[in-house]
Amino acid sequence: MTENPAEAKSESSQYDYSFDYIQKKLEGKKDSFGMLMKEIIRAGICTECGTCAAVCPVLEWDHLAGQPKLIGKCTGCGICYNQCPRTITDPIQLMGEFKTGYVSNTNIPEVIGAQDGGTVTSLLSYLFDEHLIDAAIVSMKDPKNPWHPVAQIITNKDDAIKAAGSIYSHSQTVEALMDAIREGYRSIAFVGTPCNIDAVDKMTSSPAGMLKYFMRAHILKIGLFCMDSFSPEAIYPFFEQDGIDLTKVVKMDINKGKFHIYYDYDGEPVKSYTIKELDKFKSSSCNFCTDLTAENADISIGSVGSGPKKNTAFARTGIGAEIIEDAAKKGYIKIEPYNAINLNAVLFLAKLKKVSQYNIQKRKVFIVQDSKEHEEPKVETKPEAEEGIVKPLGSRKFLSVSKSIKEEDAVLNISLTNSVGYLLEDLKIRIVIVEELFEKKPWITTIRELFPYETIEIGYPLETGTDGIVYSNVLVEASTKKYGKIFSRTFKLAPQEEK
Repeated sequence: MTENPAEAKSESSQYDYSFDYIQKKLEGKKDSFGMLMKEIIRAGICTECGTCAAVCPVLEWDHLAGQPKLIGKCTGCGICYNQCPRTITDPIQLMGEFKTGYVSNTNIPEVIGAQDGGTVTSLLSYLFDEHLIDAAIVSMKDPKNPWHPVAQIITNKDDAIKAAGSIYSHSQTVEALMDAIREGYRSIAFVGTPCNIDAVDKMTSSPAGMLKYFMRAHILKIGLFCMDSFSPEAIYPFFEQDGIDLTKVVKMDINKGKFHIYYDYDGEPVKSYTIKELDKFKSSSCNFCTDLTAENADISIGSVGSGPKKNTAFARTGIGAEIIEDAAKKGYIKIEPYNAINLNAVLFLAKLKKVSQYNIQKRKVFIVQDSKEHEEPKVETKPEAEEGIVKPLGSRKFLSVSKSIKEEDAVLNISLTNSVGYLLEDLKIRIVIVEELFEKKPWITTIRELFPYETIEIGYPLETGTDGIVYSNVLVEASTKKYGKIFSRTFKLAPQEEK
């Protein structure tokens, strides 16, 4: 059957029109084949549906490699990325529904110069002055432990101003909320990060929610944009070792991919770090969080896409919109309309957060013993150097350890899991057989990095007696340069017949 040239030309021109239209619509986006490769192909979540190659004239499907490949120059139009079923590109999916968006900043003299635009503090001041709330739940700096967060119940404008500023660590604000309800407060503003907002939303809306049937408590949820939260036990010792005096720090903020530390509100940062440098101090739960903008809040506030000394604010509910607009009308804040340029910045960062749903995986490190490489004297009497070691706080458990015996090979399998929730660096593992006062067959290795909840599996050969029975008791020790010895345990193994 011969093809009708007119029909072929028509189909081709329709396709070209569609391609050109979408290409123009996506101009200025940061979606590209490179992003598709990084987020989808190399992450191992490609479905091999071939959609990317089907819609782009400079891509074709490589059946041997099982992935798309370029056969021409990528223009960065984003068509391949936006058609992929694994990418998240719909604005509602990225940042949730909202009624109105604003660029806002404080109009209260005492708040000017504080964190970003000071919108949260200004809204709390408005709510207290207008007697719309009895109390608010906020996170404040612990006076006894610099820059560690403490969740507090505040009841007036002055306390709201004292609580201004961001602390980039988890805070148990829900506990303070429940205390406020028990104390009889009925109209409460709750300020928290997306994870805490989600907790309150679940408590008030799910069938088994604690507050669903407690109708006397009215809670206004003010959510804070959050990309990452850092473990205080890990990041603050790092700052101090780098010469930062936490008692002098007045502000920390994150701007344009950098974490800034200030000794003066109006001065230049005393120190700045790239977010990549601090990634190892990030709370492990942040790897799985997909909510940048506090999608379940009444009002969401952040600094993305609004410019210096200003905030991005989204009113997600009717009461949220009324509060923002009335606060502006009465002089507590200044607001201006949101536009597409501002929104694109939020959507781009929200997209980076959403793809973290594909990061939920555990890595395992298998260590193969090389006895010659790791041989050392049977008895080690050299004391551990204490200089530079940071003592662990409280009874924090750094490692979870389990064991099993592979009887047919007389091998003890030891699994060590990082259970502290942040990166352990230069982890030294030492395993020896213990007989009364003597140690035999020492085996030592150093793991450069052990990520949160990552597991190391080690097969350690046991000793078999002349009667074919395993009698070994095995000592397992772990230490780091930073914390010193973090694990030491002798496994007393019951005699086992060799197979």
